[in-house]
Amino acid sequence: MSSTCLTGVVMPYIKVINGVMQEFNAAGVNTGKVRGIGLNAHAYMEHRNWSVTAPLDPDVKNPDYSTDLPYLAANGFKYLQVMLAPFNGKEGGWNWGEVVGKPDFTSDNTLTALNIKPAYWAAIQALLDCALANGIGIIACPFWNPYAVPQLVGEAGPAGATKDEQAAAARVALANPQSKTRRYMRAFAQAFAQHYSNHAGIAAWMAAQELMGVTGMSLSACREIIQETAQLLRDNDGLARMISSGNAGIAHTWPRQGSLQQYVTETLPLMNPDPVDCLCENLFPGNEYVSSALDNSADLPADFVSSSLAYLQVMQRAARDLGKPYYLGSFCLSEKQEQALQDTERQDNLHALLSAIRRTGVQLACYWDWNGGKPMQDDGLNLVETPAYSNGRKAVWNALRGDDAVRQAPPTPCFGVKKTLQFQPGLLLTVPSSVRYESADFSLSYCIRQQAFSTMVGRGGAFVARQANLKGWTLLTQDIQTFLFLRNSAGAGFNNNGHGVNVDSANRWFRCTYTVKHDGSISLYVDDFLMSQGSKMATPFVQAIGAPLVIGRTVDALEQGAPAWQLSDVILYDRVLTPREVYDYGQYGIVHRPVGRWKLDGNLEDSSGFGNHASTAGGLTYVNV
Repeated sequence: MSSTCLTGVVMPYIKVINGVMQEFNAAGVNTGKVRGIGLNAHAYMEHRNWSVTAPLDPDVKNPDYSTDLPYLAANGFKYLQVMLAPFNGKEGGWNWGEVVGKPDFTSDNTLTALNIKPAYWAAIQALLDCALANGIGIIACPFWNPYAVPQLVGEAGPAGATKDEQAAAARVALANPQSKTRRYMRAFAQAFAQHYSNHAGIAAWMAAQELMGVTGMSLSACREIIQETAQLLRDNDGLARMISSGNAGIAHTWPRQGSLQQYVTETLPLMNPDPVDCLCENLFPGNEYVSSALDNSADLPADFVSSSLAYLQVMQRAARDLGKPYYLGSFCLSEKQEQALQDTERQDNLHALLSAIRRTGVQLACYWDWNGGKPMQDDGLNLVETPAYSNGRKAVWNALRGDDAVRQAPPTPCFGVKKTLQFQPGLLLTVPSSVRYESADFSLSYCIRQQAFSTMVGRGGAFVARQANLKGWTLLTQDIQTFLFLRNSAGAGFNNNGHGVNVDSANRWFRCTYTVKHDGSISLYVDDFLMSQGSKMATPFVQAIGAPLVIGRTVDALEQGAPAWQLSDVILYDRVLTPREVYDYGQYGIVHRPVGRWKLDGNLEDSSGFGNHASTAGGLTYVNV
């Protein structure tokens, strides 16, 4: 095994407990709830021809898992779906019989020997060992192409049969519990689960792979196969790991074959029977219950911006009703779909879906398709972005990895801004007073990147303020906490908890918007989404009259530490922004009727159109965003 597989990282696997995916380490310790984006890396074994040995000269376009797994782990990925049996059953390169072995049957279809090759077990073991060493869990699918086993055992039609005739014969075999096909599938599922019963390199199981979508078999027939396979996996798995149906539900047909209500109340429960303990499906723009388009020629192409949030809300409700977590087994947009939506660079649709995944509490979703090789490249579905090679979809890679996949961020932290102003105590910018800033209803938006925090015992330090004579407002920081303080002319005030410890972290941009009503009630949005709302003040908030707007703060003798932060695109409004206006700014850079806007991107100008520029007596340091 390559030395790159030996990192000593503790590996995660998944168990479902009380309807929640829980993560366990190799020692069997529960380390918390599962949360994140995974990848479908279905072709790892194909890339190395089902061998235990890595290629001597691997193609940089199809990285070997010995180098890929450490790289993906370093970029925050924990879970990969991988097909662990060949696609072809009897014919073609690296087919099931050649890779796994050819079984023996008697004339009455009794299976007498699986004849699984030691080289096959060794090849799978090498992948799982490498995953284990790199802290990556393999979501294992022991059955890939539903027609592979019928082909292997000779139940996919006679020699010379057409493709349709072969498929029809295979469906008959799949539906018959006493066929060679089903007997082999039961024995292989049991053997596979027993062989890796306690190997923590497997994070979870897939009982099938798009069984109904590929075969078009009835719901009842598909359910029987899924339940039978899942039960064998459960009975022979020493770690009791999560089992999915393998994206089995949606048939991807047009016109729709039933209502969304029918799908949720009938199809989903039927296709995810116990001991399957999660609801698993694909989610692509063309899915029959997701698409906003009638067909591919529609004037309005199918997208995720308009559909994904509502759809996932419905699915999460269904998951809660059934007591099983919702698992998004595959999702993506093809390059063709991105081009139709004019969305190849910004990836608004992918961001919208990732945001909807986060907002609705979907614990795990796997992107299709990572490192999939030429077929996926030809279909515009492939993604490879490594130090050695890029297939030109870096915007997709950036959206999927790390924090960007669990909390939506704009394509750049501040729209139209290439530079930002570096702040530390002592730098003060002053904007002259204006009656436009004196509205009792107002909103304040800004982008901030806090680099170092400090402490002033018992009080905060203002970094944006407009106040005088116990009136007005102040934006404060105290340790890591950031909050807005409103004054009422009597020395009392009201503050919102702001974007404090739950969201703030060093060296990360956040886009924040506070909206304030004249009754003192405050709403806070972070990265476009409502985080908190405060009640109105008992003593009404009072705006300051004739006070300048001050950005930055003075040096405080009691300060412990050396705070540093970057601030950009400070925007002031004379009204309460609607959620849509907040979202439009965050997603598209649209700013509606500000009374002041200071981008701080190389100058102190007010770009709102009112020309109320800031000034300072100190020196300025601008840095690239």
